[in-house]
Amino acid sequence: MKIYFVRHGKTEWNLERRLQGQKGDSPLLSSAIVSIERVRQPLAEIKFDEVRSSPAKRALLTAKLLSEKPVKSDERLAEWNFGELEGCLITDAIARYPREMFTSRNDLVHFDGSIFGAESVSSVLARFDELANELISSRFENVLLVGHGASGTAGIRHLAGFPVGELRSGGGLGNNTVTILEYINGKFHLLVWNKSYDE
Repeated sequence: MKIYFVRHGKTEWNLERRLQGQKGDSPLLSSAIVSIERVRQPLAEIKFDEVRSSPAKRALLTAKLLSEKPVKSDERLAEWNFGELEGCLITDAIARYPREMFTSRNDLVHFDGSIFGAESVSSVLARFDELANELISSRFENVLLVGHGASGTAGIRHLAGFPVGELRSGGGLGNNTVTILEYINGKFHLLVWNKSYDE
């Protein structure tokens, strides 16, 4: 089985450098539609058995633009819950919680965002484990998943076998990028990471 993971198109809040999380759901930029089309073209050659998306509108719209197959909403693909920081400018969040914001992007082993109501690392990874186990048991050959930057980066690298300390070592997933995992002999292998089709 191959999993094709795409981060949603760029939004107004991405442009403004705001934390979107689970509750914030800024609209896609008009330029994102063009970028999504560039991603759709190579994916059109693949016969997907299943297409799933985070429930967020920005992800669902991206998924619907990427494939003609019906899209199933799956809460396990939701963005990381950043609690009271959702909607805040990233610079403001760093000013308020410098250690927590640093570890969230550079050192997930030591990340603890409970002070502002953020979801734990273990919670995010458990969501991806549960979804992956379900997909493995389904015997699908090709699955398209559309999700987010923070949760997707951690979740996909976790499935590929990276320890918590290395979940962010490859940087975060960019908007409209494709990452591919293949499940062989009981484990996932990372075939493609964060491939962009933007010119």
